Amino acid sequence: MTAPGGPVLGLPLDRLFALYLAVAAVALLFPHRPGAWPVLLALHVLAIAVAWPMPPIQHSLAGARPGIRRVIRGTADWLPLLLIPLLYTELAVLNRAVHDGRYFDTMIIAWEQLLFRSQPSQEWAAAAPYLWLSEPLHAAYLSYYFIIFGPPLLLFLRGRTDAFRRVAFAVMLSFFAHYLFFIYFPVQGPRYLFPAPGGELAAGPFYQVAHRVLEAGSAQGAAFPSSHVGVSVTMTLMVIRHLPRLAPLIGALTAGLAFGAIYGGFHYAIDAVAGLILGAFVWLAARPLYDRLLSQSRGLSVPAAP
Repeated sequence: MTAPGGPVLGLPLDRLFALYLAVAAVALLFPHRPGAWPVLLALHVLAIAVAWPMPPIQHSLAGARPGIRRVIRGTADWLPLLLIPLLYTELAVLNRAVHDGRYFDTMIIAWEQLLFRSQPSQEWAAAAPYLWLSEPLHAAYLSYYFIIFGPPLLLFLRGRTDAFRRVAFAVMLSFFAHYLFFIYFPVQGPRYLFPAPGGELAAGPFYQVAHRVLEAGSAQGAAFPSSHVGVSVTMTLMVIRHLPRLAPLIGALTAGLAFGAIYGGFHYAIDAVAGLILGAFVWLAARPLYDRLLSQSRGLSVPAAP
């Protein structure tokens, strides 16, 4: 997975990860930062130093045994994806550091009304309170985790290293773009402000699982644009390119997820629209950005030790 003498760290996803951590860490310079901000800042700096190491460290790693190099590179390839839950949890701390608990829902609700002449996140389920509709939409909403990890894992297991790295890069670029919105423009979403759809719908098993997952791990202020929709759109477009036979399934799940996010009252409809636009824009930007960073990382190559 790593050419002899080439950089073990500092590849495109490593550099992207480091850049995100640097921009996110700026939030810790705002006056409402938590008391433990030096610890968080130190963790960001340490992770940046590991992801984008100095040349002497690169030289040392390039001279390591091939087996050690493969382990380090394989870990680095997967680590950003595996750290998604931790990075997501951090968002509420960072956006409070910037805005001290202020959210922009009033603005988003006004945009929603202007665009849709209604509030779909409050009205769709009330207008169609059917279990046969609710359960597939909530199941599609939960498929988010399969959408994120399924295609990269399949590419990895097939040994398609370049495709795996490009897909992982695009997906993490989408995550990081959404996360920066959540830090510097936090929106709670309808789930925090309005009651969830109830009645017969609440008896559905997928409905119950979706609400339990959100209660256990949602980050306040992480609604606009919808990362569920945006990341899934990015992944769908990447799958069309690299795993075309899987594309109809991922595309159908993404569409169901987008409608389910609104129907279930998890997101404003404008969150989903903005997520779709941002996810598509990230897909367009990912390939040239990856190629540029890859070209730069090749400049780190050093002769392998004998």
